[in-house]
Amino acid sequence: MNGSEPRKRTAVLIYPGFCNFEIAPALEMLALAGKPITVFARRKALVKSEEGLSVMPDKSIEELDIAQFDSLLLPGAEDIREAVEDEAVLDFVRKFDGMPIGAISVGPVLLLKAGMLAGKPFMAGVDARGLAEEGFTREELALLHDWPANLRDPIPAGFLRSGNIVTAMCSGFLPWAMEFGEMLGIETNRKTFGL
Repeated sequence: MNGSEPRKRTAVLIYPGFCNFEIAPALEMLALAGKPITVFARRKALVKSEEGLSVMPDKSIEELDIAQFDSLLLPGAEDIREAVEDEAVLDFVRKFDGMPIGAISVGPVLLLKAGMLAGKPFMAGVDARGLAEEGFTREELALLHDWPANLRDPIPAGFLRSGNIVTAMCSGFLPWAMEFGEMLGIETNRKTFGL
């Protein structure tokens, strides 16, 4: 690289039942821009997506060298409980605090559990009542635009951006991906993605 520093990477965290289609446009946008990624999982073993795609992560979460990264992508999942209840996964996510983070569908629940959404409006493809039953407080859920709210009153942009974090429902995966790219300084060609 002619003496220049290596380009910082985007970390992509996957977990059992992760939803590949929700992050595929973001990954394509990053690839078109030449932005390198590293796929992480709890362990370096095959992880099966919601769609049945088996993915071998590049690294386990213990192998993270945060200095190599400037952003994080969190997909949704069929059931994110295993990741949300794993303190090592939450610690991994917390290391990206202050960096651009894209979280979609139920992915924002990881950020909520990690304590990274305080005072930030966010979307998540869940029902707030279910999260309250799981022990999240009224204060933690006060700025959540949940699945029922989105059905009643959809966010026109398809995503919510709060500082360094952009969240969306699964249906907003295209505009969400483009917003994440723009947060990274990538010039996105929305027409390429049908927007």
